[in-house]
Amino acid sequence: MTSIKKISYGQLAVILVTSRLFCEAVNFPLNNTQYNMQRFFVIITAYVILFIQFIPMLILTKKYSGESATGILTERSKILGWVSAVLVTVSVLITAISSLCRMKFYASSTIYGQAPPALLIILPLLVCAFAVWKGIQGTARGGVIFAGVFVGFFILMIMSVWKLVDLKWLYPAFIEDGGEFFVQVWEQIGSNSEIVFFAVLSEHVKDKAYKTVLWYVPAIMILLLITSFVEITVLGPFLGSASFPLFTVSALSDIVLFQRLDGIDVAVWTLMCIIKIALSLLCIRTVFSRLIGEKQGMIAALAGVLTIGVLSLMYGGSIDFVKTITKILTLGLPMMICGIFLPIAAIILAKHTEKESKKKNEQNS
Repeated sequence: MTSIKKISYGQLAVILVTSRLFCEAVNFPLNNTQYNMQRFFVIITAYVILFIQFIPMLILTKKYSGESATGILTERSKILGWVSAVLVTVSVLITAISSLCRMKFYASSTIYGQAPPALLIILPLLVCAFAVWKGIQGTARGGVIFAGVFVGFFILMIMSVWKLVDLKWLYPAFIEDGGEFFVQVWEQIGSNSEIVFFAVLSEHVKDKAYKTVLWYVPAIMILLLITSFVEITVLGPFLGSASFPLFTVSALSDIVLFQRLDGIDVAVWTLMCIIKIALSLLCIRTVFSRLIGEKQGMIAALAGVLTIGVLSLMYGGSIDFVKTITKILTLGLPMMICGIFLPIAAIILAKHTEKESKKKNEQNS
């Protein structure tokens, strides 16, 4: 067990929601996304399936309180610990690079078109490095504050565009192409890196880590349904042509204090991007702290910062690169390997170890 301080399951749920919302705001749909009632069916179906995929981690955190999938594998087998550490590191680095490149593209495509591209990468990374140095508690506190900022911004945005809401765009839409429907469902599920974060960071939760999932999944599903409702009813038929629908909605706002909310919108998503990357780096710090010690774990996380920065600076200007690395996530391989298979392996190994220990005790007695 690492000596990193603990957080509550509520804090972890909030920062996971914050992390996931960022992806939705700056998402590149890899297929034609349906912007009508079918969108609601996609979200509901995806998060019901996602909850099922969380079941191995629910079982693990319920039975082995204060543990994580990677922690159990490391404690019981150094070889499996190294394998899981490498798999997690590759997965979260892909997540972090994709997130930072998308954030850079989002900011430069909206209101920061004249900003130096390197600055849009380096500044957030410096904040992320500070967050991972402060540890899980500092990141959790920051994430809760950022989530509060988002809620305030979101309420303000809805109030300012409410007069533009037109319910006629909520026309019924039956699922005409089942294949396309489930492709969209899988994109929602596959890009959910938060299941990987939970598989690693659950050991930092004080108690009842399994409750994180019970709060996270319903909360993010409801928020996405509300977000989709606002986007569909405000933008109507123009929604399909909007690169960043929520930004477009915020740009339509008109309130006395700010006139438009698009500048605040970009600031909010930048903060949430920082949380997502910080969680990725904390995963690296956690797995290597278990394996080789706290100091080395911190060094590994800082090496992750350097890797993310170099690759993002080298390739972040290519939209093809951003879409390719995002497609790796939406295919779901990192999510399945680290978020599902590793927890199942951890449960099996823990059970086997318990049986072996019980046999030895019986023989000794």
